[in-house]
Amino acid sequence: MEQDDNRDLGQQILSRLSNLEHKVDSLDQTTAFALRGDEEKHLKTIDKIFGTSKRRVQVYLAVNGHRGVQELAEHLSMKRQNVGTDLQRLDVEGLIEIRSTQGGKAIYAKKAVDRSLRISKILQARFNLNPSGLEFTGSKSKKGVARKSGRK
Repeated sequence: MEQDDNRDLGQQILSRLSNLEHKVDSLDQTTAFALRGDEEKHLKTIDKIFGTSKRRVQVYLAVNGHRGVQELAEHLSMKRQNVGTDLQRLDVEGLIEIRSTQGGKAIYAKKAVDRSLRISKILQARFNLNPSGLEFTGSKSKKGVARKSGRK
């Protein structure tokens, strides 16, 4: 009997969790549509944050929830301290967050606003970069092969 009660309690918890996830998804969708209504205003803010800084855009695009500062620097062939500076700025601007820590290092991820405002897609198009922040090679542009920037 006690085992059945525990199973019922477990099912109740799972059901409630599912309902909460559904409500959070609904809120995210509502927020996304509200933000897109003021898209021009938000795009001006994005312009202020990134300006013409291709390096900052590359760092932002390379943030994927699986990389720390060193991995980002290696992925982009950039100096660690330059990547760290851009990560700090992006954090202050509210575009990224520390998702977790692994072995004492911070792992960075984009916040949900990226998807809501399509920030990554806009920056990729403006700076001709692939989704991971690397440049496209040759004249094939977006359909070409991505390459590392070569900066050290």
